[in-house]
Amino acid sequence: MFRRALLLLAVLGALVAVFLARQSTQEDQVLVSGRNNTVLFLTDSHHGLCNAHLATVSALIENHPSLEVHYASFSGIASDIERITEIARSANPGAKIHWHQFDGPSLVDELSLVGGVQDIVTPPGLPGLRAFADMVFFVMTPWSNEAHLSLYHQTVDLIREIDPAVVVLDSLLRPALDAAVNLNRTRAYITPNALTDLLSPVQPKGAHFWKYPGIASGLPFPVPWKDIPNNLFQQVYFIIRFLTAPAIKNKRSWLEQHGIPHAVNLFESYRQDVPWIAMSYPEAGFPIEVIPDNFRIVGPLVLDVAPAEAQSAELAAWVKKAPTILVNLGSAFKYEEPRAVIMAEAIAAVLDATDAQVLWKMRKTGEYGDGFLEPLREHAEAGRLRLEKWLEVDPMSLYKTGDIAVSVHHGGANCFYEAVLAGIPSVVLPLWADHYNYAQTAEYLGIGIWPNKTLAPDWEAAGLAEAFLETLSGNRGVTMRENAKALARKGEEYGGRKLAARLVAEMAAGGR
Repeated sequence: MFRRALLLLAVLGALVAVFLARQSTQEDQVLVSGRNNTVLFLTDSHHGLCNAHLATVSALIENHPSLEVHYASFSGIASDIERITEIARSANPGAKIHWHQFDGPSLVDELSLVGGVQDIVTPPGLPGLRAFADMVFFVMTPWSNEAHLSLYHQTVDLIREIDPAVVVLDSLLRPALDAAVNLNRTRAYITPNALTDLLSPVQPKGAHFWKYPGIASGLPFPVPWKDIPNNLFQQVYFIIRFLTAPAIKNKRSWLEQHGIPHAVNLFESYRQDVPWIAMSYPEAGFPIEVIPDNFRIVGPLVLDVAPAEAQSAELAAWVKKAPTILVNLGSAFKYEEPRAVIMAEAIAAVLDATDAQVLWKMRKTGEYGDGFLEPLREHAEAGRLRLEKWLEVDPMSLYKTGDIAVSVHHGGANCFYEAVLAGIPSVVLPLWADHYNYAQTAEYLGIGIWPNKTLAPDWEAAGLAEAFLETLSGNRGVTMRENAKALARKGEEYGGRKLAARLVAEMAAGGR
């Protein structure tokens, strides 16, 4: 009976996946291209979402000087655009990015209104399933109705004014996506997401449900037999919630009443004439059988605009003093005091036991003092610990010095692929959603460790310290380093940001 029920659910799931994949192909119109050799990028300003776009833009202005490149986003990345342009001008004085700043809140600004990134920290699997589903629906369209409408009209005006041959999109900047869709413009997506997160629904034999772990399940690949019912339930639950979410329906209805046809189109991304430029590549994830023709695999898209010495000579000199562990849990994460205490204790244990040093990107949330640093005081005074609120150097540029021995990160796509392309083993501390799949992927590929699994998303100091030490100098760490270097060599073969830039330039050359 159980086997029959399992089969029926798998078939149902496969049909839903096909529905999701093919829904948009029924009434697709021929896309409209604008002025020849003109490109408009439209992204949010959260670095976890837009770093792949920034990397592509840097390669565009370096290698395709005939293109007219426009970039529209929020104020948070204006300095990044300026920095990329200045560095490119050292080789090409005519390099230019036309900057357009949106008037309104970014995705992270909207998140902060409901508690910020800290409030989307969720456990893996069933305990966090409902919270994860709620979080996804909010992140898919976080803007208030009025802000969404305003950003939509700003984007429509920009597209009409610039008239680009191709619009390059961030799939989570929903108002801009709505504008490009409703103007029927030639467009492409650049995505940092793993191929399996994007494509497991279209894999054969309903594998999305019984083989591939749910994006926030925390389950290994392939899903063990004993965990298939659990995984199946999570996948079906999420699809049903996805298709019936009242928040999305209500927002779509309001926006359509206010002049946005086809608002919050959940199926647009499956159009076969709209390319997805993906920084993931098959060897760097769970095995996948089917990759649709509109997916272009380019390998890691990482921001690496100049050598570390050129970005911060002082920091580049510091990392050369000893093998360095980089602790960087992403651009949005901030430490509450309990997590800061645990991390400090773990780092102290590592520094007590080795001659390594630690570069810790650390920002606080909430009001608390520096007492958590007490176990590290002697190491800080000796110059073996460095705390930074923000890294002055692109992580990839730091990795290229050869002095970073271990990357400790949260399992965000950019952090994961930066370490992959650098050939550096990881300690992954997942906090929400796809982080759990990246943590499992690191272990599956033999390039990283996910400590404290049973406590996730929480930590304890002894488990962290053990993982840091094993990755730094243990037998398992040696194997992980060899695996990581082999995977890096494979990633370099794809072409990365230069290939992404070439694909965008080829689309732009098809304009009027």
